[in-house]
This record gives sequence, C-alpha cells and structure tokens, in this order.
Amino acid sequence: MKIGIVGGGAIGLLIAAYLSNEYEVTVYTRRSAQAQRLMNEGLRFVKRGETKRVSLQAMAFAEANINDDLVFITVKQYDIATIINHRNLFDQVKTVVFLQNGMGHIKLLSPLMEKNIIVGIVEHGALKHDDRTVEHTGIGKIVLASLYGTFGQAVNLSAKSISDFPFEFANNWENVLVKKLIVNAAINPLTALLRIKNGDLLKVKPYYEMMKLLFSEFKQVLPIEDEQKAWEHIVSVCQKTAENYSSMLMDISQNRKTEIDAILGYVLEKGKELGITLPLSQFLFYAIKGLEEGGTKNE
Repeated sequence: MKIGIVGGGAIGLLIAAYLSNEYEVTVYTRRSAQAQRLMNEGLRFVKRGETKRVSLQAMAFAEANINDDLVFITVKQYDIATIINHRNLFDQVKTVVFLQNGMGHIKLLSPLMEKNIIVGIVEHGALKHDDRTVEHTGIGKIVLASLYGTFGQAVNLSAKSISDFPFEFANNWENVLVKKLIVNAAINPLTALLRIKNGDLLKVKPYYEMMKLLFSEFKQVLPIEDEQKAWEHIVSVCQKTAENYSSMLMDISQNRKTEIDAILGYVLEKGKELGITLPLSQFLFYAIKGLEEGGTKNE
C-alpha cells in the first residue's frame, strides 16, 4: 500500500517514521528545501534516546501528483482551507485521513464527500527538532472515525501490528473529536497564557481551579457523554505530559499562529448557536489572540 503524508511537521514526520517500515511512504511538504533534505539525508527518528535513519520519498505539495492509496493530512487546522482549494491534487486518491486539533475543519470537508473521508485524533507526543528530525516523546495511539464513506484503505493499518504505534477505529466521529477538543481547550490556552508546563495545571491549585472553571463552561455546550470521565481524561493527559510544553505555548513562544480559532473558537461558536454565553472561554480566546498579534508585531 502506498501512503502519502501531507505536512512535514512533528505529527507528519512521526507517522512517516513508523509507517515507512511497512509501507511505501511519501511526505508532501510545504517547502521544497525540506523535501530535498528528507530525500537526500533521510528522516532522523529519535526514540528513547536512540536515533535511526529512515528512508522515504518526499516532494513539495504544490508540485505533487498524488496517487497514493491512502493520504494523511497532518497540517495545522488553519491550513486546511488551502488543502481543500488544491483538492484536484487528490483526484486519484480514494481515502483521506484528517488529523487536526479542534473541530473547525469539519465544515470545510464537504467538497471531498465523494471520497472516503476519515477524521481522527493523535494521542502521541512528538517534537520536531529540525526539517528532518522528529522525536517520539510520548507513546499513545491514533483514533480514526469515518466522516464520509467508509474506512477504505485505512482498515489495512490495523492489519499490521506496529510496536508503540497502534491505530484504533471508532464508530462516532463527533465523540472522538470532542474528547480531544476538550483536552486541547482546557490545557493549551491556559498553558500558553500562563507560560507553564502542562503539569503545572495540576501542581498549582489556582491553575487547577482555573481549568475546572473552564471545563464547567465546556459542559454547557459540547456533547459530553460522561462528564466525570471527561474530566479525569483531562487530568490524565496533564499527568502524562507533565514535563511538556503545549503546542500552543510553543507557537506563541516562536511567534507563530496558533490553532485557537479551531479550538476555543469552535467552543464559542457552539455557545452562540445555543444562546449560551461563555465569558471565561471568551476571555481566554481573546487573550491568546492578543498574544498572537503582539508576537507578530514584534517580529
């Protein structure tokens, strides 16, 4: 099976590192320079202090003629519109998997509904050190659910048991994405605003109370099946990633655009639809937008 991965960030490179042993993998990058490095030097994969070189194919997305059996889209949420605008590049692809934080992209995917469209969440920790180096910082799983059509070629991913890189299939795509959305919305914006590690949300009592208050707003507008279980999952993620800095904090620190629109922005949209005001979420949303704008002006 031929697998394509659109996006040369941490998650895209992590998937490439694991699947290249079993499948023919091509990474489609934003920049030609990154594709050339991956082709010429190989992907450097770091895991538990050990490093290995992985050979794969790579090319710039804009120059690609994509004919893979299965394609993962791992770009940031705010780049999905660009991908949809170039959907003609996927004419020969039958199954596409979208792995984004938040849920803002769902409404953008309808132009692809004639294909097998799968959405999913990534529970692994990954850190991109440079254009060709990715480190697996936390072992988890990838959970997939069908949005349009069937699982298509994605079912083959469970046929081969890849150590430390399992795939799980779910029936309800909304339940899958809401579970991840709540975690991202509770942890990422707070850690970005406070400039703290994930674990500090549990260690410092006022921060913990802030997170609980935020969760109390999410419960009003999101379809949460088991509120206690959802809260325990947030706490569990904080514990497992205690020494990590959230991706949103990293984006703010490096003056990059965040995914706040797709995360808290989506929560606020649901509140507006239901006629429910969410003052804490609104405050935090604007706080992160302000940090984004301030960072851009200081570049």
